[in-house]
Amino acid sequence: MRKRWHYIKNTQQIMRKPILTFIGLIILTSSFGQKELCNTKSEKHKQVSGTKYFLIPPTGFIAAPNFQGFQQLNSGASILLMEIPGPYIETTKGFNEEGLKTQGVILRKKEEIKVNGLQGIILTTEQFAYGTNFKKYILVFGDSEFTTIINGTFPNEIKDLDIDILESMYSIAYEADLTIDPLSAVPFSINTENTKLKFAKNMSGSLLYTVDGKVPTGSEDKTSFIAGLSLANIQTIDKKLTAINRIKKLPFTEIKIVEEQILPIEIDGISGYEIVADGYNESGVKEMIFQVMLFTDNGYYIMIGTTQNEFQNNLDLFKKVSKTLKRK
Repeated sequence: MRKRWHYIKNTQQIMRKPILTFIGLIILTSSFGQKELCNTKSEKHKQVSGTKYFLIPPTGFIAAPNFQGFQQLNSGASILLMEIPGPYIETTKGFNEEGLKTQGVILRKKEEIKVNGLQGIILTTEQFAYGTNFKKYILVFGDSEFTTIINGTFPNEIKDLDIDILESMYSIAYEADLTIDPLSAVPFSINTENTKLKFAKNMSGSLLYTVDGKVPTGSEDKTSFIAGLSLANIQTIDKKLTAINRIKKLPFTEIKIVEEQILPIEIDGISGYEIVADGYNESGVKEMIFQVMLFTDNGYYIMIGTTQNEFQNNLDLFKKVSKTLKRK
């Protein structure tokens, strides 16, 4: 899932511009040729950590420690849920053959679907990654204020998982009155006390912070900070090069890194690299980009701070906050 951070940052840019239930057995009806889910939660449902959503995971799937969803360790299959505080129409503009192709995803089928009255689509796609051909179902639904995306991914050679994963995704349920602690759903903590950064959202296991604690932010100060953990088990040989390549993949143009701004760092007993760069966002505004990657035996922690003003003060802020990362 190396493209995850690129996707999240793109999501942030979209963000600057519920009501689901299930009955134990999946109810899938057809109205004028369109699929429609009408669901209520049952005893078989399991909560997607840090959210008000529930799924019935396939047999052998467990709650994922690194993201919001479920996974099967022996096969590499997963079901990942992401909530995006952006309008459905805008978020799904790139969910077509051309848009998916730029991400290395091949679209095989696209159907319209309704989830308790909400507009949606279900995509059947394929992707080659980590030396394996994967099949991926993508269920997307929402309204003018939010979008929910569920990815069901499994190696294409394991045909037995096909129906099980799709049925699990169709079991999506929502409990509006549920009280949740989004910070408890990640295996690490970040301390922003006595800073201008306020927690805004847990997005698929990544903690987002803005100045006003809102996504999208309503503040003139667009300073933001993201902290997360890699989704997949990844072994890195050249850690410095990996960190450099990661920051270059962020959705900025003319990214400039000075060699003196690439520094080894250790936080909570984990070593890695801190990089400071600048680049231009999609609106042509210059931003300072701060990134820390800390490499574990099978993955990495990553923190990214961006700001459009007071570069030195915000750099000091990013350095301070990043050093508070602690594993639970």
